Amino acid sequence: MSNYIHPTAVVDPSVTLGDNNHIGAFCYITGDTTIGNNNRFEAYCSIGTPPEHKHYYGKETKGVVIGNNNVFTEFITINSGCTQDTTIENNVWILKGAYVGHDTLIENDALLSSGVLLGGYCIVGRNSNLGLGAICHQGTIIGGGAMIGMGAIITKKKAVLPLSVYVGNPAKFLKLNTYKLNILSEEKVEEYNNSYNNHIKSKQ
Repeated sequence: MSNYIHPTAVVDPSVTLGDNNHIGAFCYITGDTTIGNNNRFEAYCSIGTPPEHKHYYGKETKGVVIGNNNVFTEFITINSGCTQDTTIENNVWILKGAYVGHDTLIENDALLSSGVLLGGYCIVGRNSNLGLGAICHQGTIIGGGAMIGMGAIITKKKAVLPLSVYVGNPAKFLKLNTYKLNILSEEKVEEYNNSYNNHIKSKQ
């Protein structure tokens, strides 16, 4: 294996690492965490720490699964899951100071800007883009290809439609994401909608 681990970083023996990962200064990676290949963690990332859920405090919990080719910049926290692994798929960018709560799923090619906060059990669909400081209540579903405006707040039981733009506090539908719609085939748009509907059913 060819991973770079900064001398000040802590990677516990319970962690499974793939190849060609960069673990920056003062990172802490712990718990039942599995990390794939070609991921980059900048300084002060905290990965796999216990879920912030009082009913699971001190109890056996799940882990974190991170795929391939993801970028995590400074001061990011990703908590372990309570009932399912917190999962980051592939080609995801999570920027400075973002927080990913327990049991959350972030799908391929998503982008979380600096300061984004995701409560537990959130689903962030593929190719979605969450603006600076956006906040999502636990259990939120963000459809694939959606855009969340800077500082927007997704409130309880609010589901964000795929390929749409939401802004404000509380966040409301603004318009369709015409940029994505113009570059996606009809088949791909249908895939985004089907994925969103399946996630909705899974929460019922």
